[in-house]
Amino acid sequence: MLQKIFSFILLILVASSSSGQYKEKMLVMQSPGFGQYWLKIIPIGYDSTVSDSNIINCIDTLPSYLFGVRTYNLMFADDSNKLAIMANEHGLLRKKFYITEYWKNGNRKRETVYKRHSHHFSCSNFYSNEILASRGNYRNKKKTGRWVYFNTNKKKIRVEFYANDGTLKKARNFKPPRTSLRTMFEVEKPEGQPYMIR
Repeated sequence: MLQKIFSFILLILVASSSSGQYKEKMLVMQSPGFGQYWLKIIPIGYDSTVSDSNIINCIDTLPSYLFGVRTYNLMFADDSNKLAIMANEHGLLRKKFYITEYWKNGNRKRETVYKRHSHHFSCSNFYSNEILASRGNYRNKKKTGRWVYFNTNKKKIRVEFYANDGTLKKARNFKPPRTSLRTMFEVEKPEGQPYMIR
């Protein structure tokens, strides 16, 4: 009898923790990728009006897991079969959010790492063929420190240095552009990552 009561209480807790705040869909990778993955979809359609802070606040209201690790996804508002955002949360005490935005062809568009309760974050932007376009840091929504820019041939074309208040201190252009070690070994993905969401 006690075992039945315990299993009933456990069933109620599991049902209440997943109370329709997100839905699940299956992502099926097509050749050359492989595998099937369950996606937890946040009920927000992604467009230009949705900010990363809106996504992080929405994730904070959803149920937590062991060691604070959570992964949620958003679809494009105009196409619910295309993955727009993948948001990962890591850490118990020092939380970090990893926001990955995708082009509609399936390649990465932007990767941003947020520290919890902080306006400091790092950002990497990519071209539609997933070649690195720029990378750097923000402080209070302004560029800070060293920013590096690349062209579509993986060559470094410009380096900028910003003060903490967001003002440009100095910049340097590269003519002819130089090859960077970071981009030298990047694989170009012109056709995107083929996948289906069911």
